Amino acid sequence: MAIFFDAPVEPDALTTFVREVPVNRTGQTRRLLGMFNRLDVQDNQVDFATITRTNRVARFRAWDGALHVSKRDTGKENRVQLPPLSSSLSLGEYERLQLEFARNGGTNEQALARSIYNDGETLTNEVLNRLELAWGDLLTDGKFTMLSSEGGLEADYSIPSDQLITTATAWTTTATAPALSDLIAATDLYTSRYGTPGQLLTSRRVQRLMMQNTEMINAAVGAQTGRTRINLDELQNLLASEGLPQLAEAYDESLDVDGTSTRVLADNKVVVLPPNLDDLGRTAMGITATALELVSSSESDMAFEDAPGIVGVVEKVGPPYRQFTYVDACGMPVLTDSTRLMTLTVA
Repeated sequence: MAIFFDAPVEPDALTTFVREVPVNRTGQTRRLLGMFNRLDVQDNQVDFATITRTNRVARFRAWDGALHVSKRDTGKENRVQLPPLSSSLSLGEYERLQLEFARNGGTNEQALARSIYNDGETLTNEVLNRLELAWGDLLTDGKFTMLSSEGGLEADYSIPSDQLITTATAWTTTATAPALSDLIAATDLYTSRYGTPGQLLTSRRVQRLMMQNTEMINAAVGAQTGRTRINLDELQNLLASEGLPQLAEAYDESLDVDGTSTRVLADNKVVVLPPNLDDLGRTAMGITATALELVSSSESDMAFEDAPGIVGVVEKVGPPYRQFTYVDACGMPVLTDSTRLMTLTVA
Protein backbone atom coordinates (compact mmCIF):
# COMPACT_ATOMS: atom_id res chain seq x y z
CA MET A 1 0.00 0.00 0.00
CA ALA A 2 1.40 3.39 -0.96
CA ILE A 3 0.23 6.98 -0.74
CA PHE A 4 -0.69 8.18 -4.22
CA PHE A 5 1.13 11.52 -4.54
CA ASP A 6 0.28 11.74 -8.26
CA ALA A 7 -3.48 11.73 -7.64
CA PRO A 8 -5.45 14.81 -8.79
CA VAL A 9 -5.70 15.78 -5.09
CA GLU A 10 -2.40 15.76 -3.23
CA PRO A 11 -2.35 14.49 0.37
CA ASP A 12 -1.67 17.94 1.82
CA ALA A 13 -4.69 19.41 0.01
CA LEU A 14 -6.97 16.51 0.95
CA THR A 15 -5.84 16.65 4.60
CA THR A 16 -6.49 20.39 4.72
CA PHE A 17 -9.95 19.76 3.26
CA VAL A 18 -10.96 16.95 5.64
CA ARG A 19 -9.79 18.94 8.65
CA GLU A 20 -12.19 21.71 7.68
CA VAL A 21 -15.26 19.45 7.59
CA PRO A 22 -17.43 21.00 10.33
CA VAL A 23 -18.25 19.09 13.48
CA ASN A 24 -21.77 20.57 13.49
CA ARG A 25 -23.72 20.36 10.25
CA THR A 26 -27.34 20.47 9.18
CA GLY A 27 -29.12 17.21 9.90
CA GLN A 28 -26.19 15.80 11.89
CA THR A 29 -25.40 18.00 14.84
CA ARG A 30 -22.73 15.96 16.68
CA ARG A 31 -23.46 18.11 19.70
CA LEU A 32 -21.33 16.15 22.16
CA LEU A 33 -18.26 16.39 19.97
CA GLY A 34 -18.93 20.12 19.60
CA MET A 35 -19.37 20.62 23.35
CA PHE A 36 -15.95 19.29 24.31
CA ASN A 37 -12.73 20.96 23.23
CA ARG A 38 -10.04 19.11 21.35
CA LEU A 39 -6.66 18.20 22.82
CA ASP A 40 -3.89 17.56 20.28
CA VAL A 41 -1.04 15.35 21.50
CA GLN A 42 2.12 14.68 19.54
CA ASP A 43 1.95 10.98 20.31
CA ASN A 44 -0.62 8.18 20.29
CA GLN A 45 -1.24 8.41 24.02
CA VAL A 46 -2.31 11.08 26.49
CA ASP A 47 -1.08 11.56 30.05
CA PHE A 48 -3.04 13.47 32.66
CA ALA A 49 -3.15 13.90 36.40
CA THR A 50 -6.21 14.14 38.64
CA ILE A 51 -5.85 16.01 41.93
CA THR A 52 -8.37 15.30 44.71
CA ARG A 53 -8.67 18.56 46.64
CA THR A 54 -10.07 18.51 50.17
CA ASN A 55 -11.53 21.56 51.93
CA ARG A 56 -9.63 21.10 55.17
CA VAL A 57 -9.51 23.47 58.13
CA ALA A 58 -6.64 24.67 60.30
CA ARG A 59 -6.53 24.00 64.06
CA PHE A 60 -6.62 26.44 66.96
CA ARG A 61 -3.90 25.70 69.50
CA ALA A 62 -2.84 26.76 72.93
CA TRP A 63 -0.02 29.28 73.27
CA ASP A 64 3.27 27.43 72.81
CA GLY A 65 1.22 24.35 71.86
CA ALA A 66 2.16 21.90 69.10
CA LEU A 67 1.44 22.87 65.52
CA HIS A 68 -1.19 20.91 63.63
CA VAL A 69 0.22 18.92 60.71
CA SER A 70 -2.16 18.93 57.77
CA LYS A 71 -2.45 16.41 54.95
CA ARG A 72 -1.59 17.00 51.33
CA ASP A 73 -4.14 16.66 48.55
CA THR A 74 -3.95 13.31 46.82
CA GLY A 75 -3.54 12.74 43.13
CA LYS A 76 -3.20 10.05 40.53
CA GLU A 77 -1.59 9.94 37.12
CA ASN A 78 -3.24 8.24 34.19
CA ARG A 79 -2.09 7.26 30.74
CA VAL A 80 -4.56 6.47 27.98
CA GLN A 81 -3.52 4.83 24.73
CA LEU A 82 -5.32 6.46 21.82
CA PRO A 83 -6.73 3.94 19.33
CA PRO A 84 -6.66 4.45 15.56
CA LEU A 85 -9.92 4.91 13.67
CA SER A 86 -10.28 5.17 9.94
CA SER A 87 -12.47 4.55 6.95
CA SER A 88 -11.93 4.19 3.22
CA LEU A 89 -13.80 4.00 -0.05
CA SER A 90 -12.74 2.32 -3.26
CA LEU A 91 -12.46 4.89 -5.99
CA GLY A 92 -14.92 3.17 -8.29
CA GLU A 93 -16.24 6.44 -9.70
CA TYR A 94 -12.71 7.81 -9.97
CA GLU A 95 -11.51 4.77 -11.92
CA ARG A 96 -14.54 4.92 -14.21
CA LEU A 97 -13.74 8.55 -14.96
CA GLN A 98 -10.10 7.68 -15.57
CA LEU A 99 -11.11 5.09 -18.15
CA GLU A 100 -13.47 7.54 -19.81
CA PHE A 101 -10.80 10.22 -20.03
CA ALA A 102 -8.23 7.76 -21.36
CA ARG A 103 -10.68 6.47 -23.98
CA ASN A 104 -11.59 9.97 -25.17
CA GLY A 105 -8.16 11.50 -24.76
CA GLY A 106 -9.54 13.89 -22.12
CA THR A 107 -7.35 15.82 -19.72
CA ASN A 108 -9.98 17.34 -17.40
CA GLU A 109 -9.04 16.27 -13.88
CA GLN A 110 -11.64 18.44 -12.14
CA ALA A 111 -14.19 15.63 -12.03
CA LEU A 112 -11.54 13.25 -10.69
CA ALA A 113 -10.64 15.68 -7.93
CA ARG A 114 -14.31 16.26 -7.10
CA SER A 115 -14.90 12.53 -6.60
CA ILE A 116 -11.94 12.37 -4.18
CA TYR A 117 -13.13 15.39 -2.19
CA ASN A 118 -16.68 13.96 -2.02
CA ASP A 119 -15.36 10.66 -0.67
CA GLY A 120 -13.06 12.53 1.74
CA GLU A 121 -16.00 14.43 3.19
CA THR A 122 -18.10 11.27 3.54
CA LEU A 123 -15.30 9.40 5.30
CA THR A 124 -14.47 12.31 7.62
CA ASN A 125 -18.11 12.46 8.70
CA GLU A 126 -17.91 8.74 9.52
CA VAL A 127 -14.85 9.36 11.73
CA LEU A 128 -16.52 12.32 13.49
CA ASN A 129 -19.70 10.28 13.97
CA ARG A 130 -17.70 7.51 15.63
CA LEU A 131 -16.20 10.02 18.05
CA GLU A 132 -19.70 11.35 18.81
CA LEU A 133 -20.87 7.81 19.56
CA ALA A 134 -17.84 7.32 21.80
CA TRP A 135 -18.74 10.45 23.80
CA GLY A 136 -22.25 9.12 24.40
CA ASP A 137 -20.82 5.81 25.59
CA LEU A 138 -18.36 7.56 27.91
CA LEU A 139 -20.93 9.90 29.47
CA THR A 140 -23.22 6.96 30.24
CA ASP A 141 -20.98 5.31 32.84
CA GLY A 142 -17.46 6.72 32.58
CA LYS A 143 -16.31 3.83 30.40
CA PHE A 144 -15.39 3.88 26.73
CA THR A 145 -15.93 0.46 25.21
CA MET A 146 -15.11 -0.35 21.62
CA LEU A 147 -17.63 -2.27 19.56
CA SER A 148 -17.12 -6.03 19.39
CA SER A 149 -16.22 -5.61 15.71
CA GLU A 150 -13.46 -3.19 16.78
CA GLY A 151 -11.88 -5.53 19.31
CA GLY A 152 -13.85 -4.67 22.44
CA LEU A 153 -11.09 -2.69 24.22
CA GLU A 154 -12.37 -0.78 27.26
CA ALA A 155 -11.08 2.33 29.03
CA ASP A 156 -12.60 2.67 32.51
CA TYR A 157 -12.18 6.10 34.11
CA SER A 158 -13.59 4.89 37.47
CA ILE A 159 -16.38 7.31 38.33
CA PRO A 160 -17.21 7.19 42.08
CA SER A 161 -19.84 4.46 42.40
CA ASP A 162 -22.33 6.72 44.21
CA GLN A 163 -22.28 9.07 41.21
CA LEU A 164 -23.80 6.37 38.99
CA ILE A 165 -27.32 6.57 40.37
CA THR A 166 -30.39 4.48 39.57
CA THR A 167 -33.52 6.09 40.98
CA ALA A 168 -35.52 3.93 43.39
CA THR A 169 -38.73 4.64 41.45
CA ALA A 170 -38.66 4.89 37.69
CA TRP A 171 -39.78 8.30 36.43
CA THR A 172 -42.18 6.55 34.07
CA THR A 173 -44.36 6.19 37.18
CA THR A 174 -45.21 9.86 36.94
CA ALA A 175 -47.81 9.86 39.75
CA THR A 176 -45.48 8.68 42.51
CA ALA A 177 -41.88 9.01 41.32
CA PRO A 178 -40.11 11.70 43.40
CA ALA A 179 -38.30 13.12 40.39
CA LEU A 180 -37.66 16.53 41.94
CA SER A 181 -36.37 14.97 45.16
CA ASP A 182 -34.13 12.63 43.12
CA LEU A 183 -32.58 15.59 41.31
CA ILE A 184 -32.11 17.59 44.50
CA ALA A 185 -30.40 14.68 46.26
CA ALA A 186 -28.10 13.99 43.31
CA THR A 187 -27.10 17.59 42.66
CA ASP A 188 -26.65 18.29 46.38
CA LEU A 189 -24.15 15.42 46.49
CA TYR A 190 -22.39 16.80 43.42
CA THR A 191 -22.32 20.33 44.87
CA SER A 192 -20.90 19.16 48.19
CA ARG A 193 -17.93 17.67 46.33
CA TYR A 194 -17.23 19.85 43.32
CA GLY A 195 -19.41 22.93 43.48
CA THR A 196 -22.63 23.72 41.62
CA PRO A 197 -23.05 21.67 38.41
CA GLY A 198 -23.48 23.48 35.13
CA GLN A 199 -26.24 21.67 33.21
CA LEU A 200 -28.38 18.57 32.92
CA LEU A 201 -28.18 16.66 29.64
CA THR A 202 -31.02 14.30 28.82
CA SER A 203 -33.47 13.17 26.16
CA ARG A 204 -36.77 14.72 25.14
CA ARG A 205 -38.48 11.63 26.58
CA VAL A 206 -37.07 12.28 30.06
CA GLN A 207 -37.88 15.98 29.82
CA ARG A 208 -41.51 15.07 29.09
CA LEU A 209 -41.58 12.65 32.02
CA MET A 210 -40.42 15.52 34.22
CA MET A 211 -43.15 17.80 32.84
CA GLN A 212 -45.76 15.11 33.63
CA ASN A 213 -44.38 14.26 37.07
CA THR A 214 -46.82 14.98 39.90
CA GLU A 215 -44.15 16.11 42.36
CA MET A 216 -42.74 18.49 39.73
CA ILE A 217 -46.21 19.85 38.84
CA ASN A 218 -47.19 20.42 42.47
CA ALA A 219 -43.91 22.20 43.22
CA ALA A 220 -44.16 24.37 40.11
CA VAL A 221 -47.83 25.45 40.08
CA GLY A 222 -49.41 24.04 43.24
CA ALA A 223 -51.29 20.85 44.10
CA GLN A 224 -54.72 22.49 43.92
CA THR A 225 -54.56 23.57 40.29
CA GLY A 226 -55.58 20.24 38.80
CA ARG A 227 -52.80 20.50 36.22
CA THR A 228 -51.60 17.26 34.66
CA ARG A 229 -48.43 18.70 33.17
CA ILE A 230 -46.23 21.79 33.11
CA ASN A 231 -44.44 23.25 30.13
CA LEU A 232 -40.70 23.42 29.62
CA ASP A 233 -40.42 27.05 30.75
CA GLU A 234 -42.25 26.23 33.98
CA LEU A 235 -39.96 23.24 34.51
CA GLN A 236 -36.83 25.33 33.97
CA ASN A 237 -38.15 27.98 36.37
CA LEU A 238 -38.80 25.30 38.98
CA LEU A 239 -35.26 23.96 38.66
CA ALA A 240 -33.85 27.47 39.00
CA SER A 241 -35.99 28.17 42.07
CA GLU A 242 -34.58 25.04 43.73
CA GLY A 243 -31.01 26.01 42.85
CA LEU A 244 -30.73 23.18 40.35
CA PRO A 245 -28.91 23.38 37.01
CA GLN A 246 -30.90 24.04 33.86
CA LEU A 247 -31.81 21.42 31.29
CA ALA A 248 -29.72 21.60 28.16
CA GLU A 249 -31.51 21.29 24.83
CA ALA A 250 -32.88 17.75 24.55
CA TYR A 251 -30.37 15.34 23.05
CA ASP A 252 -31.75 12.53 20.87
CA GLU A 253 -29.12 11.86 18.23
CA SER A 254 -28.91 8.44 16.57
CA LEU A 255 -26.25 7.07 14.22
CA ASP A 256 -26.04 4.09 11.90
CA VAL A 257 -23.88 1.31 13.35
CA ASP A 258 -23.49 -1.62 10.97
CA GLY A 259 -26.93 -0.95 9.50
CA THR A 260 -28.68 -0.44 12.85
CA SER A 261 -29.92 2.95 14.05
CA THR A 262 -28.25 3.41 17.44
CA ARG A 263 -28.83 6.15 20.00
CA VAL A 264 -25.69 7.99 21.00
CA LEU A 265 -27.00 8.47 24.56
CA ALA A 266 -29.72 6.24 26.01
CA ASP A 267 -33.08 7.98 26.45
CA ASN A 268 -33.36 7.01 30.14
CA LYS A 269 -30.33 8.96 31.39
CA VAL A 270 -29.77 12.33 33.03
CA VAL A 271 -26.13 13.42 32.82
CA VAL A 272 -24.92 16.01 35.33
CA LEU A 273 -22.11 18.11 33.83
CA PRO A 274 -19.77 20.73 35.33
CA PRO A 275 -19.96 24.42 34.31
CA ASN A 276 -16.58 24.20 32.57
CA LEU A 277 -16.51 21.07 30.41
CA ASP A 278 -12.71 21.25 30.18
CA ASP A 279 -12.73 20.23 33.86
CA LEU A 280 -14.34 16.96 32.80
CA GLY A 281 -12.71 15.95 29.54
CA ARG A 282 -11.63 16.61 25.97
CA THR A 283 -11.40 14.85 22.65
CA ALA A 284 -7.76 13.78 22.42
CA MET A 285 -6.30 13.47 18.92
CA GLY A 286 -2.89 11.90 18.34
CA ILE A 287 -0.62 11.16 15.41
CA THR A 288 -1.36 8.35 12.98
CA ALA A 289 1.15 6.26 11.07
CA THR A 290 -0.25 7.86 7.91
CA ALA A 291 0.54 11.34 9.23
CA LEU A 292 4.09 10.25 10.06
CA GLU A 293 4.49 9.03 6.47
CA LEU A 294 3.50 12.48 5.26
CA VAL A 295 5.84 14.21 7.73
CA SER A 296 8.78 12.09 6.56
CA SER A 297 7.98 12.43 2.84
CA SER A 298 9.76 15.01 0.74
CA GLU A 299 6.58 15.30 -1.34
CA SER A 300 4.53 16.61 1.61
CA ASP A 301 4.85 19.91 3.47
CA MET A 302 3.29 18.59 6.68
CA ALA A 303 5.36 19.51 9.74
CA PHE A 304 5.49 17.30 12.81
CA GLU A 305 3.62 19.86 14.95
CA ASP A 306 0.75 19.74 12.41
CA ALA A 307 0.54 15.93 12.42
CA PRO A 308 -2.09 15.38 15.17
CA GLY A 309 -5.62 15.00 13.85
CA ILE A 310 -7.38 13.59 10.82
CA VAL A 311 -5.47 13.05 7.59
CA GLY A 312 -6.74 12.18 4.13
CA VAL A 313 -4.81 10.48 1.33
CA VAL A 314 -5.37 8.55 -1.87
CA GLU A 315 -3.76 5.12 -1.71
CA LYS A 316 -2.88 2.60 -4.38
CA VAL A 317 -2.79 -1.10 -3.58
CA GLY A 318 -2.09 -4.16 -5.66
CA PRO A 319 -1.68 -6.08 -7.77
CA PRO A 320 -4.46 -6.20 -8.78
CA TYR A 321 -4.25 -2.41 -8.62
CA ARG A 322 -6.99 -0.48 -6.87
CA GLN A 323 -7.17 3.06 -5.59
CA PHE A 324 -8.85 4.23 -2.37
CA THR A 325 -9.66 7.46 -0.65
CA TYR A 326 -8.50 6.89 2.91
CA VAL A 327 -9.20 9.01 5.99
CA ASP A 328 -7.16 8.14 9.06
CA ALA A 329 -7.22 9.39 12.66
CA CYS A 330 -6.01 8.44 16.12
CA GLY A 331 -8.05 9.60 19.06
CA MET A 332 -10.89 9.18 21.52
CA PRO A 333 -12.77 11.14 24.18
CA VAL A 334 -10.93 11.17 27.51
CA LEU A 335 -12.12 12.14 30.98
CA THR A 336 -9.33 14.17 32.53
CA ASP A 337 -11.28 14.28 35.83
CA SER A 338 -13.92 11.56 35.93
CA THR A 339 -15.16 12.69 39.35
CA ARG A 340 -16.87 15.63 37.64
CA LEU A 341 -19.36 13.29 35.95
CA MET A 342 -22.61 12.07 37.46
CA THR A 343 -25.24 9.99 35.65
CA LEU A 344 -28.77 9.10 36.75
CA THR A 345 -30.70 6.20 35.24
CA VAL A 346 -34.31 7.33 35.70
CA ALA A 347 -36.48 5.12 33.50
